[in-house]
Amino acid sequence: MLGIALSAGGVLLPGKTASAEVFRYVDRDGKAHEVEVHDDAPAEAPPSAAAAEGQPASGGATAAAGATAGARAVVVVGATLDFPYAEHAREAARLYALPVELIAAVMKVESGFDPGAVSRAGAMGLMQLMRSTALDMRVVDPFDPRQNVLGGARHLRILVNAYGGDLVLALAAYHAGPGTVARYGGVPPYPETYRYITRVIALYHRYRDRGIPPAAPATRTVVL
Repeated sequence: MLGIALSAGGVLLPGKTASAEVFRYVDRDGKAHEVEVHDDAPAEAPPSAAAAEGQPASGGATAAAGATAGARAVVVVGATLDFPYAEHAREAARLYALPVELIAAVMKVESGFDPGAVSRAGAMGLMQLMRSTALDMRVVDPFDPRQNVLGGARHLRILVNAYGGDLVLALAAYHAGPGTVARYGGVPPYPETYRYITRVIALYHRYRDRGIPPAAPATRTVVL
């Protein structure tokens, strides 16, 4: 069972506003913080990836009706697609006993489902692996979606095990590094790390409760 209490550095408490979920936490110094997590638009595959998979790069379900020469109405019917690289996330979830919704949340927060993403620090791919982590996880090509997702999930599983199932500490280590977590004896007092943890957990729960948003709807044309 993955824990969600910020046992080492504070407590995450969900609340709601009209358009966002508010997560409150208390840091190690007793200072209270609030982070608003707004509802996401449906996740979209990057144009290059969408083209490679034969999917539309963006857009939603649409309906078209018009008067043609034969006065026929053309209706475009939407069919929900899976989220980007879902097959790799599901494979990783089976291999490393992690919820697929958690893997999807990490992918979304880390890269926005962009397999070519590179951070300022040099982290690469869907799960934003540093070069040394990629090598440790036996990832030869960090920009290969399957290798990256499997490597990132394996790394996350190792961290979850290392922290006794505490998901918050595992995410803190995924973001800031295990050495930083050890140095501070818990979640490091970095605002960006708190935002990262809050964002991933919020999306994880949203995906688990409401489903993972599709990348984009497929369409088929029906002539009436």
